[in-house]
Amino acid sequence: VEAPLSGSMILAGVMLKLGGYGIMRYMFMCEYLFYHYSFVWYSFGIFGSILVSLLCFSQSDMKSMVAYSSVCHMNMCLISFLTMTSIGLLGGLLMLLSHGLCSSGLFFCCNVIYDRLLSRSFFLSSGLISFVPGLSFFMFMFCAFN
Repeated sequence: VEAPLSGSMILAGVMLKLGGYGIMRYMFMCEYLFYHYSFVWYSFGIFGSILVSLLCFSQSDMKSMVAYSSVCHMNMCLISFLTMTSIGLLGGLLMLLSHGLCSSGLFFCCNVIYDRLLSRSFFLSSGLISFVPGLSFFMFMFCAFN
């Protein structure tokens, strides 16, 4: 969360996606492990998604919320990869691609808000749509596509 904008964008946009692609490639090398013990991996993924979603609800910092939502999206990608079906793999890859673009955009919007308000707090940025409607539109679109 304390990383600069470029570091956050590279981490969320590129590095996490390479990790997801690596998991997908590793699944086919250890197919027995992932296929027969998939219920354990499903349990970890669902529990992690629920836990991180609850953490997202309690955040008042924009950048922290985007970072935690990235973790939740990676859990959803893991669950879709573990179905070991073609539609699950394609859905996981599309989710990786769309989240890579949208999370980088959300980090950029959070940085623009920080540059204008000198705060990343949701409480201090209320009513932002009145002052910067274009940024609010792009932030809404990134959240909707995410």
